[in-house]
Amino acid sequence: MPAAAELRALAPAPDALLMSIVDDTRAGGLVRSRAVAALRLLPSPAVQGFLGKLVAAKARAKDATDRLIVRRAAVALGWMAAPNAAAQLATLFANDDAEVRLDAAIGLGLTRTEDAAVILNRQLAVETDARVRDQIQRQLHALGPLTPKPEKPPAPTKKPPMRSSF
Repeated sequence: MPAAAELRALAPAPDALLMSIVDDTRAGGLVRSRAVAALRLLPSPAVQGFLGKLVAAKARAKDATDRLIVRRAAVALGWMAAPNAAAQLATLFANDDAEVRLDAAIGLGLTRTEDAAVILNRQLAVETDARVRDQIQRQLHALGPLTPKPEKPPAPTKKPPMRSSF
C-alpha cells in the first residue's frame, strides 16, 4: 500500500482519481477495492462524504464485488474517524454477509468513539456469527473503558455583590 505522499505524487488530486476508479464499474473489483482502501490515506471532507455515501449505497449489497468494496470502505471510514462514521458503519450490521459485519466492527473500533462502543455492544447482543462476535469483543476490549464526555459546568449565576459594613 502506498503512503499518502506517494499518492499525492501520482496526480494533483489523487483523491478525485481514486474516487473515479471506485465508481468505474468497468474496472476490476479488486482494483476498485484497493482504490477504496487507499482513500484512507487521504482524509478530507470530500473523501469522508464519498465513503459515507458508498457505505449507505452498498450497506445491504449481495454482489461479491460490492461487498468487497463496502468492506474496504468500512475500514477506511473508521480509520478516518469521520464525525458520523459510527452511525454510518452501524448500517452495515444489516448485511447478511458475516465478512461485511466483521469489517464494520473493525471500522467501528477504529473510530475510537463512545458511540462506536454503544453500537458494538448493541450488535454483540444480537450477533449470531461466532467470528463477528469475537471481533466485536476484540474491538470493545481495544476501546477499553471510554471516559464519558465531561458534563458542562453549571452556568454561573449572577448574585448581587456582597456588601460590607466598614
